[in-house]
Amino acid sequence: MTAHRIRAVRSTNAGIRVVEQDEPPGEGVEVVMATASICGSDLGFIAMGPLSFVLGHELAGWVDGRPVAIEPRLWCGECEECAIGATQRCTRETRVIGCFSDGGMADVFRVPRTALVPLPESLSVTNACLVEPIAVALHALRQGRVAPGMAVGVVGGGAVGLAVVACLRSIGVTAIVEARHPHQRAAVERLGGVNAKVRDADVVIEATGADSGVERSVAGVRPGGRVVIAGLFHGPVPVPGLPMLAKEVELVGSMMYGRHGTTREIDEAATLLAAHPDIADALITHRFPLSEAPRAFAAAADRSGGAIKVVVDAE
Repeated sequence: MTAHRIRAVRSTNAGIRVVEQDEPPGEGVEVVMATASICGSDLGFIAMGPLSFVLGHELAGWVDGRPVAIEPRLWCGECEECAIGATQRCTRETRVIGCFSDGGMADVFRVPRTALVPLPESLSVTNACLVEPIAVALHALRQGRVAPGMAVGVVGGGAVGLAVVACLRSIGVTAIVEARHPHQRAAVERLGGVNAKVRDADVVIEATGADSGVERSVAGVRPGGRVVIAGLFHGPVPVPGLPMLAKEVELVGSMMYGRHGTTREIDEAATLLAAHPDIADALITHRFPLSEAPRAFAAAADRSGGAIKVVVDAE
């Protein structure tokens, strides 16, 4: 049992608050939080009002002094999907740390040992909260069967879209990106992408989670091409029927990440982030201490403030 009270970030009737509790949130081994980044899904959760769980699924910290990132999608390891490496589609275990079960935006939190992601020595734990969104991007490219030499478009210049741009650069592909805001377009250029309207792409990654993003993605893909839906939709996904049918566009879903052969995609993400420290420089725009988590969430929600990835750091 932890000897002192734990500060944790929750969505309450009074908005985002740092509250104290007797025990670390979660179950399993104790992780001392180093950093947690705010995802668009977190903003969606808090719009629901008071929540029963501690926020935070893009996480990094220390276990017995060892730096780790966290794989928040839990899985059983025994079902048919897990057996083929598709742990993100596990049929028996559906919990995601920080998504309707306790997350890790707290001084100390607990996770199953299988959720620990050891970090390469060259990756700073203060940036390792980005391992999770980079894994999302890697998986989206795998779902799109992207290969060097392809023309690839990205619709959306938020954190997921920019992570896709960075992952494409790592395989020698220059992304064509439709980003809305000036600060997003600047980040696209920093990561080696090109700001332009997507046209006749072999693959388009939809990274907005907005109705218009799907329409733009279908419009930008070549006949017979693929559109990967990497943006998060909670309701029906509106597809422009006639253009999709006329071009025989292949629509592919992408949800989190799993295994590629015997390797976890989230481990690959950690390796990629360690090899390219400029990714963190481009994506992380704001940092706040844990005690100022309400300000961090306000910054993340303010589209006019230039935020891409807002990070909450341990104190």
